[in-house]
Amino acid sequence: MKILAIRLKNLASLAGPIDIDFTQEPLAGAGLFAITGPTGAGKSTLLDALCLALFGTVPRLNDIGREAKVPDGDGEIPTSDPRNLLRRGTGSGFAEVDFVGVDGRRYRARWEANRARDKANGKLQLSRQSFYDLDSEQVLGSGKNEYKQLIETRLGLNFEQFTRAVMLAQSEFGAFLKADDRERSELLEKLTNTAIYSRLGQRAFARAREAGEAHAALKERATHLLPMAADARAELDQRLEQAQRELKTAQAGERQLEQQRSGLIEHDQLQAQQAQARTALEAAEQDWQALAEPRLDLARLERLAPQRHQFHRQQALAAQRAPIIARLAEHTRHHAELQQRIAEQQQALETAHLALTAAQAAHSDAGPLLRQAYTAQDNLARLDQQLAVQRSDSQQAEHEVAEGQQQLQQLQASQERSQQQLAQIDTALAENQHLAGLAGAWHAYLPQLKQVMLIGGRLGKGREELPGLQAQASQATAHLQAERDAHDALFREAKAQPDALAEQIDLLGSMLQDNRKQHRAVEQLTRVHARVLELIQQQATLRDRQQHAMVERQRLIGEGTAAKAELEKAEQALNLTRQLLERQRLARNTTVQALREQLRDGEPCPVCGSAEHPFHQPEVLLQSLGEHDQAEEEAAQRQVAALNTRLVELRTQLGVVNAQLKDFQQQLPALDEQLQPLVAQLHEHALWPALAPQDDHARSGWLDGQLRRLDTEIGNDEKRQRALLSLQKEAARLNQQLQAAQDAHQQAQRHLEQQHLALENDERLLQQGLADLAGVMPDEALKALRDDPANAFLALDQQIAQRLQQLDQRKDELEEQQARQVQLDKLHDQQQVRVQSLAQRDQQLKALEEQREHAQAMLAQLLGEHVSAEAWQQHMDAALEQARAVEADLAQRLQGLHTQAVQVAGELKASTEQLQALEQEAEQLQDQIAQWRAAHPELDDAGLDRLLAMDDTQASELRQRLQGAEKALEQSRVLLQEREQRLRQHAALMTLDTSVQDVDQALLELRERLVVHEQTCAELRAQQADDQRRQHASQALAEQIEQARQQWQRWARLSGLIGSASGDVFRKIAQGYNLDLLLHHANAQLRQLARRYRLKRGGSALGLLVLDTEMGDELRSVHSLSGGETFLVSLALALGLASMASSTLRIESLFIDEGFGSLDPESLQLAMDALDGLQAQGRKVAVISHVQEMHERIPVQIQVRRLGNGLSDVEVCG
Repeated sequence: MKILAIRLKNLASLAGPIDIDFTQEPLAGAGLFAITGPTGAGKSTLLDALCLALFGTVPRLNDIGREAKVPDGDGEIPTSDPRNLLRRGTGSGFAEVDFVGVDGRRYRARWEANRARDKANGKLQLSRQSFYDLDSEQVLGSGKNEYKQLIETRLGLNFEQFTRAVMLAQSEFGAFLKADDRERSELLEKLTNTAIYSRLGQRAFARAREAGEAHAALKERATHLLPMAADARAELDQRLEQAQRELKTAQAGERQLEQQRSGLIEHDQLQAQQAQARTALEAAEQDWQALAEPRLDLARLERLAPQRHQFHRQQALAAQRAPIIARLAEHTRHHAELQQRIAEQQQALETAHLALTAAQAAHSDAGPLLRQAYTAQDNLARLDQQLAVQRSDSQQAEHEVAEGQQQLQQLQASQERSQQQLAQIDTALAENQHLAGLAGAWHAYLPQLKQVMLIGGRLGKGREELPGLQAQASQATAHLQAERDAHDALFREAKAQPDALAEQIDLLGSMLQDNRKQHRAVEQLTRVHARVLELIQQQATLRDRQQHAMVERQRLIGEGTAAKAELEKAEQALNLTRQLLERQRLARNTTVQALREQLRDGEPCPVCGSAEHPFHQPEVLLQSLGEHDQAEEEAAQRQVAALNTRLVELRTQLGVVNAQLKDFQQQLPALDEQLQPLVAQLHEHALWPALAPQDDHARSGWLDGQLRRLDTEIGNDEKRQRALLSLQKEAARLNQQLQAAQDAHQQAQRHLEQQHLALENDERLLQQGLADLAGVMPDEALKALRDDPANAFLALDQQIAQRLQQLDQRKDELEEQQARQVQLDKLHDQQQVRVQSLAQRDQQLKALEEQREHAQAMLAQLLGEHVSAEAWQQHMDAALEQARAVEADLAQRLQGLHTQAVQVAGELKASTEQLQALEQEAEQLQDQIAQWRAAHPELDDAGLDRLLAMDDTQASELRQRLQGAEKALEQSRVLLQEREQRLRQHAALMTLDTSVQDVDQALLELRERLVVHEQTCAELRAQQADDQRRQHASQALAEQIEQARQQWQRWARLSGLIGSASGDVFRKIAQGYNLDLLLHHANAQLRQLARRYRLKRGGSALGLLVLDTEMGDELRSVHSLSGGETFLVSLALALGLASMASSTLRIESLFIDEGFGSLDPESLQLAMDALDGLQAQGRKVAVISHVQEMHERIPVQIQVRRLGNGLSDVEVCG
């Protein structure tokens, strides 16, 4: 992975647009470059842009809570929102990065944000991200979820890995080096993003506590779910069976009384129906007598029917003549009005023709003057255009003259400032003239001066370290004796012998193994015993259900027998009903047919007394009576069908109960088959002899007691084992510390001797180097190099660099001053030419203004009252067009009036002819009606009008009314006969010595007893169901308690290994592995950066030591490292973490943002050597620092400069 370019605009203090291209010189050829600038200028904003473009967020906003808000316009946004980086007062901004992905292709990632309509005061919009393939010029994704997956795949790193692998934070590792075990584990957890192990430890601890609480809650709950004793349950079942038998006896008596009551009620209903039928017959006879007059009207209507249309036509003709007469008068009046309007319109048309002729003459006379006005108007427009051009030229000339004068003044001011700066430079050069000779040969003496500086610094540091080394030797001797004393005291306190410790641990392990084996045997016996009890309980439950099913089977057989008997009775009743109905149909058909055959024309009807016998439909009455008979037959059939259905249901239920009994008979042997091997296994178990003497109810408690005893013994043994293991571990630690103290004591002595030799050698080399420089440097400079080599060298280097810079600046300033003088002379000549051109343009402008005034006066004289020639032309054309339109409109109106007059005359003629035809038809119709009236004198005018007023619907209703009355009379007679017959038949089948009230009283008393029986059965069934529920719940709860106990034991064991409330136990274990891996990668980096040092674990669980290969592999504390050494180790750790984060990915771009400000000159030199080693590995390294010495030693720089008002600019130099 390699970064190719970074681009940004309007982010924090960088307004931009800014484009940093690492493929262009000088950055392309620089393996090491610096990002420089004062504090707060915006150096870190470049890295923010890098992270924003790739991941849409930045590291320094990641740890901020989302609940904190900052105002933004009319609303607020979270402080962790990356849109906060958008520069205030701008409408939009972006960050863009080009990079080479893991597949070798070039990609571009872009993040952008804007406000509404890109206005600075607009509402902040959602940010957007896009991803491009630069090689194929395709957009790969723009959605956030899609973008995140694409960028991580192509980049090879996620956000956390990128911030650790590309942007190195070795300052965190400086704190990591000096921290204790707890702080180091927390820092390592944060750096490697492995906080999951702490959470796992906390979760294991919490789950163990929760499992224990759940187990205790279930045991407490079990105390409230105890079922009945076996004797009490048997007594309850017996009472329930007795109550159910009493309930069934009472229900049978209730059904018998209800049947008796139904028969008595039906007899009363039949008597009431007979009375209703007799009353209906009397009412039907009265209705028939009352309809004598309507029967006469119906006969007259039938005689009037052939002539009805003539009377209706006479009325229609009278109605048709009235509107025709009115329309004829209207047409006559309208025709006279049209003739008058035609005359008036003809006169108006002649007047309009005269007006058109006058308008045409005026239009012709104005033509020549109008053409002159157009010419004058065009001339005025041409002068206006020339005048505008001339004025623009004059203004441009004035502007050029003013600009020229300003440029002259600026050049003259620059010349004056240049002269003053040259004087200042000459003064400064005169002050350090004594360095002129040394500055000329500075690069020749620079390596020798650096060597003297390094030797002097090393000599001073060695002298400072000498007392410390002497003190370390003394401390090592004291520490060695203290470790020996601690080792002896440890075994005295534990009352154990070092040689017998391993033997005790092995013996305790054997005892634990035996106890655990016995514990597993007891657990197995407990499971087998619980399974045996469960199977025995299932057998008892099945036998109870089998007994209940047998009782249910007997009940269903009894109900089936009763239902079959009721079915036979219902079938007999159905057959009897069919026989009676068949006889009634035969009798009814014979009677009706006989009555119809006896009717004779002119003779009265024996039923109604009418002498007329119009056509009627007696079949309707017969159909109604047939439907009644059919309903009775269907009711009897439904009763039979219902009983058949009930019998089928009982047989189905009996089949289900028989299947259940069969299933129970199959399950009981299966349970016996399961139970027998378990009982055999129980008896064969090694602990059965101890379990057998126990009572059946006490065996579970005995087994639980054995388990608790073994748990206690195992716990005690494990506690003792942990104590011995801890003692062994502590002894090993003390042995290791004792050995380390011995090694430290030897190393301290060696270091002290080596330090004395090194000091003597450095003193000799320093004297020799100063003697070589004595001929070219003043005595005070040599003395400063001897006293403070580093600061003296830096001061001398700065003075020489300043003098060389002043010489270059003086040369550049002289060249610029000469060039400005040439430009100043040239501008004088150009300014004179511009002034002369301005005077000429002013004269031309004045002449054009005089010509325009003359043309304006001439045009005003021609136009007169009109605004322009076009307006005059439009006025003349409009007057002519209006006259033509008036004439055409009047002519069109006249034509319309002529057309209306012709149309009205035609309608007047048609109405006259239609009226004559209607009057002739009315005379003929009147003669025909008079002849028919003469033939029927019984109809007077009132009666005739009443009959004619009746339409066909009313006549049909009258006919249906008479037929309905006749039909109702016949039906009432037949219905009365049928009701009397049914009453006789029912009386023959019933015993009527008991009243309905007596039966109701007996039924009421029986139902009260029935309610008591039902309530008793319901209460007993509820008690039985509650006990059954308690048995099931108790069994299920026992299983839950066992599962909860096992779960508790598992979590307790896991919590004992890794659990803790804060998660520190598992965190230290896990971070120990991470620390080994980190040290492996860090040492690999140290071999390339500084082969002298290695890192090792030691001193504590997560302790760190530094191994110095040049001092005989001496182990040193990390607290003894100097500034430069600390930087090297921190940088190696940061690079090691980057290697861990990137795995096998090759990262060619690194950014180091901190860690240089606190280094002394010698440490800074070591840091620079380490950075040179990094770029020698083929990596491009960016160093972000405001340390001036680093700026001077790194030639290629990205400089961030402040411009004021919170704004900065970026420039690439090198």
